[in-house]
Amino acid sequence: MNLRHLSYLAALAREGHFHRAALASHITQPTLSAAIRQLEEEVGVQLVRRSQQRFEGFTPEGLKVLEWARRIISDVDALKQSLAETQGKLRGHLRIGIIPTAEPLAGEIAGAFLRRHPAASITLLSMTSQEIERGIIEHSLEAGISYVDEAPPRGLTAQPMYAERYVLIGLARILGKQSRNAITWRHAAALPLVLLNREMQNRRLIDRHFAAIEAAPVVAAEASTLVGLLSYVRAGLGCGIIPRTFAALIGKVPGLKVLALEAPDAAHQVGLIIPARTPLQPLTQALVDALRETPIDGDGA
Repeated sequence: MNLRHLSYLAALAREGHFHRAALASHITQPTLSAAIRQLEEEVGVQLVRRSQQRFEGFTPEGLKVLEWARRIISDVDALKQSLAETQGKLRGHLRIGIIPTAEPLAGEIAGAFLRRHPAASITLLSMTSQEIERGIIEHSLEAGISYVDEAPPRGLTAQPMYAERYVLIGLARILGKQSRNAITWRHAAALPLVLLNREMQNRRLIDRHFAAIEAAPVVAAEASTLVGLLSYVRAGLGCGIIPRTFAALIGKVPGLKVLALEAPDAAHQVGLIIPARTPLQPLTQALVDALRETPIDGDGA
């Protein structure tokens, strides 16, 4: 069985299109199609559903072969990393999914890894928590930074890194003569708010805190990114609820107030999610070791 053919199958699953999968694999579309047909002949079953040469999805047998293909490709990558490690330098590319609210710490996370392994490279991809879990399971990611209050799905394990706490941010003219540097969740619910949309885990957690105190917040606008949310705030559309780390990243902005949210002092654990396997890929193990030796500051200090 040709390893390259398995990689083409994985590319097709990732891209969902024959032409795009061929481009991603640096080959022509006829070459990719021929390779997948050869793989089907070798295993004796149809793997891909086609309609006039258009990709329509995988057959049940194709999904099974795809699962093994991803696992085999991942193991081959791990072997290459392990051999490079025996020569004194860990090489390879580490792909990490990260929830948007943890992005202000991307530099700390990447720095902790790269200072120890300068011959390697790293990419942090902004994703939802569900996308991160799926990416690790499907071997398109080596690790993820996400919420870990609850146990991850089967096949994954989590290691807490820091507690995410929240602040309210808004224009001084909206917040009025707020003399204290804190505000309760109940008082925040009475303000016009701009929040992330409900597809984001952060928003679902915030909604949960309002529900716990039986408060119904007034949501004036929603955003899919924290940058969009901050743009709403600066335009005076409402006040935003953001992680303390993000408030520290943007610094002090004239006319903008940042208030700690209290009563309750809500916090959620953010941590590293990795495959539940032994041994880990060398790059993943190196990330685990780096983050263990360099604690991440989640208070935005």
